Amino acid sequence: SMPWPPTLLPDNYHHYLNQKPLQMAEVLLNFINQSTEAPARQPLIRVHYPKGYKRMKMPPKVLLTGLFTLIGLTFAMASTSLRADDALCAATLRPNVRTGFSNAGWNYDRYKDLEPLSAKKSITVADLTGPGVIRHIHTTRHGPTEIGSRGVVLEIWFDDAKEPAVRCPLGDFFGDGCNGAIQYFSTNLIECAPWSYNCYFTMPFAKRAKVIFVNDTDKNFDCYAYVEWEPLPKWDPSLGYFHATYRRKCFQLTKNTDEVFFEVKGTGHVLGRQFSVVTDEPGFKNFMYIMEGNNEINIDGRPRSVDYLGTEDSFTFSWGFQQPFIGQHAGMTLVDKGTPHRLSIYRFHDYMPIRFTKSLQWRINWREERHCHDHRPWLDASVPGRGWVDYATVFYWYQNEPGGFTHDPLRPCPERHKTLLKSSLPASEKESAKESVSSN
Repeated sequence: SMPWPPTLLPDNYHHYLNQKPLQMAEVLLNFINQSTEAPARQPLIRVHYPKGYKRMKMPPKVLLTGLFTLIGLTFAMASTSLRADDALCAATLRPNVRTGFSNAGWNYDRYKDLEPLSAKKSITVADLTGPGVIRHIHTTRHGPTEIGSRGVVLEIWFDDAKEPAVRCPLGDFFGDGCNGAIQYFSTNLIECAPWSYNCYFTMPFAKRAKVIFVNDTDKNFDCYAYVEWEPLPKWDPSLGYFHATYRRKCFQLTKNTDEVFFEVKGTGHVLGRQFSVVTDEPGFKNFMYIMEGNNEINIDGRPRSVDYLGTEDSFTFSWGFQQPFIGQHAGMTLVDKGTPHRLSIYRFHDYMPIRFTKSLQWRINWREERHCHDHRPWLDASVPGRGWVDYATVFYWYQNEPGGFTHDPLRPCPERHKTLLKSSLPASEKESAKESVSSN
């Protein structure tokens, strides 16, 4: 993938990686100057170096060629090095590193000593001693999905912190949004496969890690889950602890709406989020106005450090939420334009996390959508009893502390299972809407 034919490079170009920038530039420009025939009348310019470096004379065209070549070479070799590191990581032999494994949930056959996922009970999927790192969490989905998806809760605790780093309904954590209604999908970090969930977020821990399933329902579930992990030789204090939190918000969406969706204090970085949105407001047909709203991220007290134009743009899409799409970094796993409208979307920032040193606040501000404020559908939806939207969100991030984050209390199971907490339809239309959802 080099930006030029390899024959144009000196045989020992790999040696340049160990040179200081100016030395590297001088060697490359010298090489180009010697191997390029410049026009006889082209004026010469000088390249000036700090004290101790010699001066070179060369034509401007050759100088520019050299500079762009240097830039291309630097990026190409860096990219090649990263790809090589990724490949080498999988190929590197570590004979003294133990492979860790923990089973849970299935108390049949040879596993009769495992505790089942019984009604109103919790089970420990893994209780690990550190330092170590969780590489993979697998679990069955629990049917019926409209009960098991949000009726079973995932908790992950690190280093005996007083609060869990992760507390989410199982389905929402794995991106199975709108209470288990989405299509199957796979990314590098989470996966919703046929009747199973998989998580590949790296979860390092210094002293201890506990993965727990809590069954808040009245139903006994057949369950099989496992955790794959490995010990670390020592704890690296630059590592962050994985966190995830679930929040369900129901509010009237008007031109004055400005909602905070996530707020955290400490040092860390946001790696992703997953939204499930449901509404039966006729004025929000095709997710109109839901797709709007400036996504404003305030970092370390700096307002709007990141400011996405609209919600669909913040998820890397344009012109609304039109059709399902599955990508490694972003996706729309459910785009249902019936009654009610249901939407499930995700995005991961693993290519460049959103970093914070003291605090981060993520809000969606509809007040600045002035071009929409006089639209008749939105004005009609802004009267009392209308314009209701139901958001279920999960944010994923890493932080310097194993605990300390206060999760929103989970709603009781009967409310958790509801597709829509508040309807915008007249009473005469609500029953037919319920029947439509149950038949999907």
